[in-house]
Amino acid sequence: MTEIFSTARQVREFYESFNNQLLTKAITIAEFESKVWIVPNAVQADDDTRVLLMREASVFSNFDKLHIPKEFMAFLQNSNYIFRFFEELANEEVEIDKLDLSDTYAEFSEHIAILKELLERYRVLLGQKGLFDKITLPKIAKLNIPYVASLKKIRIHLEGFLSRFEIRLLKSIKEYCEIEIITPITIYNKKTARWLREEGIDTSSGTLVECDLNESKVIKSEILYRLKPKIFYKSFSLRVLQAAFVFEKIEEFVKSGILPQNIAVVLPDESFAPILKELDSLNNLNFAMGFEIKYFGYCQRLQAILKYIKDDEIEHICRFFRLKLDKDSFQDFRKKTDLGVIISQLKSIISENDFKEEKNIIENELFLFEKFLQNSVELNFEQAATLFLKRVEKKSIDDNRGGKVTVMGMLESRGAKYDGVIIVDFNDDIVPKRSSKDMFISSLVRSRSNLPTAEDRENLQRFFYDRLISSAKMVAISCVENEEKLPSRFLKSLHVDIEDVSEDSYKEILFKTNYIKKSVEKSFVHKHNFFAEPLSSSKLKTYLECSRKYYLKYIKGYKEAFMPTDICDARSIGTLMHEMLRDLFKKPPFTFANFKKEAKKLIEAKKSKKALWEIESDIWLLRLENFFTLETQRFEEGWEIFALEKNERREFEGFNITGIIDRIDKKANQYLLLDYKTGKIAVDATEKKAMESNDFQLEFYSLLCENLGDIKTAFYDLNKAEIIENAYFNERKEKLLEHLRFLKQTAVFEFSKTEDKKICRFCQFSKLCGNCV
Repeated sequence: MTEIFSTARQVREFYESFNNQLLTKAITIAEFESKVWIVPNAVQADDDTRVLLMREASVFSNFDKLHIPKEFMAFLQNSNYIFRFFEELANEEVEIDKLDLSDTYAEFSEHIAILKELLERYRVLLGQKGLFDKITLPKIAKLNIPYVASLKKIRIHLEGFLSRFEIRLLKSIKEYCEIEIITPITIYNKKTARWLREEGIDTSSGTLVECDLNESKVIKSEILYRLKPKIFYKSFSLRVLQAAFVFEKIEEFVKSGILPQNIAVVLPDESFAPILKELDSLNNLNFAMGFEIKYFGYCQRLQAILKYIKDDEIEHICRFFRLKLDKDSFQDFRKKTDLGVIISQLKSIISENDFKEEKNIIENELFLFEKFLQNSVELNFEQAATLFLKRVEKKSIDDNRGGKVTVMGMLESRGAKYDGVIIVDFNDDIVPKRSSKDMFISSLVRSRSNLPTAEDRENLQRFFYDRLISSAKMVAISCVENEEKLPSRFLKSLHVDIEDVSEDSYKEILFKTNYIKKSVEKSFVHKHNFFAEPLSSSKLKTYLECSRKYYLKYIKGYKEAFMPTDICDARSIGTLMHEMLRDLFKKPPFTFANFKKEAKKLIEAKKSKKALWEIESDIWLLRLENFFTLETQRFEEGWEIFALEKNERREFEGFNITGIIDRIDKKANQYLLLDYKTGKIAVDATEKKAMESNDFQLEFYSLLCENLGDIKTAFYDLNKAEIIENAYFNERKEKLLEHLRFLKQTAVFEFSKTEDKKICRFCQFSKLCGNCV
């Protein structure tokens, strides 16, 4: 007899249950179906070929009405919806023109007619190339009678439902071998009970039945063994905190007497696996699904290349540098179509630092992909690389680290029994999982056309979770609950015990070796020479506002995190305007007409890909017209440019100071030091406010350029075209000298935190010093 199971894990566990006994043969249902059907004079199409043929089939005028883009990259992303829909129709043996479309809108019928034409064109293309796939298999497959007869007797361990195609398969092979079915019957798989009843086999809910399909009789029926475990439940505002919940519950389960190998962590969304892997520092976990190769070096580099050649925005360029890629070598490859060049470039991305298993998979897939391209339509590098990335992303590397606690996806857990079960991501957008098959037709049409409805699929998932939970001794469930996420409605039927534990305790589990905590020192009293290197106004401002920030930034040397962005923020606007004005005043004559003409040229030459820059640049050209008028007037009055972006450094009275002056104007023997401002200028209306300010930029300019003689300093408001002097400049200059003398005379400083929490709000060091607000 041959035992047939839903998953490879069940097959492995079946073999492990034998101890020095003669083994019964066991295979998965997928392997069984691949052997039991044959298609004469045809071979199965691989996924890449299917996509290209479906795209070719879509080249007809009415297809555009489906609003599915035919551009290569977009079609690649959306083709999955089409394949899933057609595959479901094939498996349920429902002809597309037999769908019950009554009471639907007219456009819906038109869309179905278009899909029918697409399907017919696709079938023709497959037939012309001697290929078949999951869509055409049910119609053209022949029973492999010699193989079926050789089995003599099979026993299928059924978890879930069967499609009509699978039911037809069982009816066909009954003539050549005996068939036994073992399946649980619950309130969630009434569809299976209904099918067995059609076969003349009556079952009762809440039982595990073994039946003979040939004789249409029940061999054995027993009450389904169900435990009533206590279900711990906790919701988190952050997804990553569920990892702490997992590790905490594993420890709790083990302490209660459950063996680690009898604990499973179930992931409804397997994208959580990399998070668990990174935080599993003790290698206690064993990932049944392996590690998806898309998270490894080769795929990361190929993704970076594709993003860059599609759009060389700043974050893509930064990613190139981070991954140590040579962007120049890929710039010209976007439109390359030479097969040899494409394969050579794909091979060049392999690194000697890649894992051996990863290299083996990539090299093997490249060999097969090259064969595929030789018999395919012409593709450019970007198209071929995207197709190859989609191909290899499905591959995984086995987890051989030896962890005892199993991590698995929901489908892999079918038929599994564990004493301890931990389920994460139990959210309404994940549990129950939505199906892409529902894109084209509604539940009403599905029900009328005898296709699985959303309720059927939901019940199937309830069946899986119910089986897993009811066979466990202890269960823990977590989810994310915030403004964007809600718990799954499945929770209502589980009678969970909500844990009243603060999130902070889980943060401590997750980050107990956190770098931030290690970085906090007990003492911040240190010797320091503020003038060992030139002191700038910005460094002094940092010290006066928060001496702790000065310590972390300039003494410890911690770098502020800078995230590349495409948003045209105040900082980027200020930088671009400063650069434009520097170049503008290098090009006389200084007249209104010339200012306007040259400014437009310079702004266009400094085109930025930042969002809204085109609009911002036009707005600034209009704003600067008043500035150009004032500048023309000033030059007519005798003012001239003395220096632009002058980098000054000066030592006096033991002080060592520095600064970059945006612009110095001269008229006769008088000098005006200007600092451009594109944002709001805080003009101190009272002496008290002026003396409280920690920004001594203009005063620094004055000290740096005292040797020039008769000097004044001012802000240049580019928005309002105003030159603004400080009414309390002399008093503030004396205040600056007091600060400098104090810093010079003091050797030991206490670098304490600021008491002004407004400063902490936007400080990137606030978490590091523990002064978060």
